Amino acid sequence: MKGAAYHHGDLREELLRAAEGLLRSGDLNAVTLRACARAAGVSHAAPQHHFRDLSDLLAETAARGYKRLGAALAAALDSAPASPEARFLAVGRTYVRFAREDSELFRLMFRADRLNVANEALRSDRLACYAHMASAVSGMRGEPPVVAAELPGRRQDGLWLEDILISWSYVHGFALLVLEGEIDRLLTERWEGSRAPMDPHSDLDAMTDRILDQTARRLGAILQVTPGES
Repeated sequence: MKGAAYHHGDLREELLRAAEGLLRSGDLNAVTLRACARAAGVSHAAPQHHFRDLSDLLAETAARGYKRLGAALAAALDSAPASPEARFLAVGRTYVRFAREDSELFRLMFRADRLNVANEALRSDRLACYAHMASAVSGMRGEPPVVAAELPGRRQDGLWLEDILISWSYVHGFALLVLEGEIDRLLTERWEGSRAPMDPHSDLDAMTDRILDQTARRLGAILQVTPGES
């Protein structure tokens, strides 16, 4: 069956699935071309027909993460209320939820040291994903949504780029604190000595909403562009 899949051109997908499966073991070092080939049931040389090297395979694995996150962000924006703060909050919640639910893939997406950053799939899917995040921030600035093709040009606007980075840093930083267990630790310490029952998941969800809601409100107050600024 694996050999048939290879001859029918499905080996690339098999190898990418294998890479994700190994990645979810929690050890990025476990993802090797040889290990992926073994998981796909093919010879150790077979991956070279589809990927230049391990960094190329990891880049396309990360690209799948960006594609999924981008689709989730697009859906969040489509269903969010019209206010800029609500749209930013929807994007922030979705971003943190993705990080929590697929933490190892999320971490890989930002490991430039392990990825072939010139990989076309990675470049394309990452740009499309970033466009959704940029659109949420542009809305806070009182500007229209951004499409992926506009991003290279928009990045030439230093003030716009700074606002994107400030806003992204708030959300990404919170997501990393969640992944590193710091938020759980703070919540646990908060409940120590209390007789109140603790539900870590619902408490974390509630804190995420509060933090991101406050972030949206505060950013909304500072990101408004006045005439002549942009």
